[in-house]
Amino acid sequence: VDGKRQEPVPLVLGHEGVGVIERIGSDIFCGDRPRNASWKLREGDRITFSVADSCGICPECTLHKLPQKCVSLMKYGHTSIHDGLGLNGTYASHILLRRGTHVVQLPAGLSSRIASPANCALATVVNSLDMARLPRFGSNNSAVVQGAGLLGIYAVAWLKKRVGMDHVFCLDRNPARLKTAERFGAVPLLVEGDEGKDAEEQAVQRANQIRAWCPRGVDVVVEMSGTSSVLTEGVSLLRHGGHYAFCGMVHPDSRLSTLTGETIIRKCLTIRGVHNYTPWNLSEAVQFLQENRDALPFEAVLSPSGYSLSRIDEAFQEAFSGRHCRVALDCGTL
Repeated sequence: VDGKRQEPVPLVLGHEGVGVIERIGSDIFCGDRPRNASWKLREGDRITFSVADSCGICPECTLHKLPQKCVSLMKYGHTSIHDGLGLNGTYASHILLRRGTHVVQLPAGLSSRIASPANCALATVVNSLDMARLPRFGSNNSAVVQGAGLLGIYAVAWLKKRVGMDHVFCLDRNPARLKTAERFGAVPLLVEGDEGKDAEEQAVQRANQIRAWCPRGVDVVVEMSGTSSVLTEGVSLLRHGGHYAFCGMVHPDSRLSTLTGETIIRKCLTIRGVHNYTPWNLSEAVQFLQENRDALPFEAVLSPSGYSLSRIDEAFQEAFSGRHCRVALDCGTL
């Protein structure tokens, strides 16, 4: 919207969301039934779906297990209206899901509002904190989450409830967001100052607070802030053999000038970059919401009320205010 990313225009924006199946038919491009035919989905079912449509046969989809990097990838909300029938985004009354899109039926008791961010924010967190990718040795009992936006708050919830960590620290500049993260189980630590001596002293104070609980350093750090300036602090907080997940810096202004190879090597760190997610991550995300819908305040990350599609400009202004991690848009009401 503000021009930081270049996409083909005109297009229908929006990729997070849920919907109700109106029609299931033959694939309009090749004539085949959708791949989800075996999942027993029916017209009228309430669903969420993967942000990426993939072919299922290329090396990325099969050998590398990275369907989000498919050679013929199409992403909802990022594709021109001249691609296919043009119904490629969620900011609309209808969207056409393609044959290679993973679809998950939503449980009856899970609200559409809570489930809407699952197919981007939460599924990406599930991928970034894949249990099989976390440290194989050690207690695996502590983490630092850098950033208290929606991904950061979801990361706190996942680390506490699914991974079972005792100590999850969340760092951010926004006190209100930190209060929300605390409701999901985080130990909140406020970040103040951009650079200079004061910022360095505050980083030392944060490290002392964290090491009071974790003397050898934390097992995992997750970058969800979108800025490379946090990396030096993140590396310093990790124990030997720790795991650093990069997830938020999905933009060109993310040069890693503060890191040295020597530091990474001497600490025996694992650094993993994560972009989007796989179909099974989305299924896990929906399951996680269902299992924890009564235990965690998922409504706290959403705007209290939704906006109709005709009021989308107002919804954008509300989003720009930063008061809420997500602003709800009800595209079923015009």
